[in-house]
Amino acid sequence: MKKKDEGVRLMRKRRLRIRIPLAVLLAVSCLLFLVAGCGKGEPGVQELWDKSETAEQNISSLHMEVAIYYQNTKFGGGQIQTTSIDVSGNNVHSTSAIFGQSFSEVVVVGGKQYGRFAGSENWQEQPVTMSGRTATEQLEGFSRLPETASSSQNLGLEKINGVDAYHLSFTLSPNEVSSLFKNVRSEQLASNTGGKVDVWVEKESGYRVKYEAVVSNALITDQIGYGDIRIVTILTNINQPISITPPV
Repeated sequence: MKKKDEGVRLMRKRRLRIRIPLAVLLAVSCLLFLVAGCGKGEPGVQELWDKSETAEQNISSLHMEVAIYYQNTKFGGGQIQTTSIDVSGNNVHSTSAIFGQSFSEVVVVGGKQYGRFAGSENWQEQPVTMSGRTATEQLEGFSRLPETASSSQNLGLEKINGVDAYHLSFTLSPNEVSSLFKNVRSEQLASNTGGKVDVWVEKESGYRVKYEAVVSNALITDQIGYGDIRIVTILTNINQPISITPPV
């Protein structure tokens, strides 16, 4: 019986000796797995934003569509303004409409600027006040989003125009809304209750291809009163050939 008991103890010791190295091996394997980047989660908001900042600096041409809506007012909702902008270097073609009515069209090409307004068919040469940079300056304010927003998160990949893009979401307090939208009249934002900005960043290129901002309880107009403002900006044809010619 003693020999049998000793044999059992020896077998248990051998099993224990086998288990310990196996556990160590598994731990080392997991460590190597993580170091190699396997199982790594989605990139962080700041990492993606830094990549997009670099990509933005290399843009020389684009097409941009901006639509501004009001919603959740006593009159319901609707569209306030639409703007379409083509940029190719310092050449620009911009059109805008307010409440569905043509408001302005401006062309900057060859160092000269031409404009027509309020539905007029007659072009007039003007002093040059617009450039490729000023035409898209509304987007520059968003460059401070990560440092301005109360919170941010990467919601993962989504398809935008058939291309994979990371969906980043930023939450803003009332003071942060006023800080971010400095070009908006202060009285419009005086009673705002916060906001949210969503940005889509292309996975491969790093370009920001869509923005959607919502500001809650803003003054739309004196007639409409208070409601939410939603601004949707879509960018396409980035760094693609865009032809802008003088008006005939």
